[in-house]
Amino acid sequence: AMIRLLKTEDGGRTSFVRSGYRPTLRFVHLYTDGALTFLDRQQAYPGDACEVHLTLTNPDYVREYLVVGACFDIMEGARKIGDGTLLSIPAMLQEKEVGVQPEQE
Repeated sequence: AMIRLLKTEDGGRTSFVRSGYRPTLRFVHLYTDGALTFLDRQQAYPGDACEVHLTLTNPDYVREYLVVGACFDIMEGARKIGDGTLLSIPAMLQEKEVGVQPEQE
């Protein structure tokens, strides 16, 4: 995912976060916990944008929103401190079509 941390003056954090940071993520109206692993640095500061590997604690809960281009908010309690966009989805997490059976030969 590509994330952007809000600047402190825009309601964001006052300090940096390190790779491994575990915020709450909001996909539309569903919340789940996750971990951010920074791909090109060890820490990010308010106002930074960077690419991350996003690990969701419960991907099944938000599966309907796991599509390339989906947006999410990075939360600390009730406060939004950043946002992100999904850039790719591992094949094992992509939504499976329901009710579609393979053709029989």
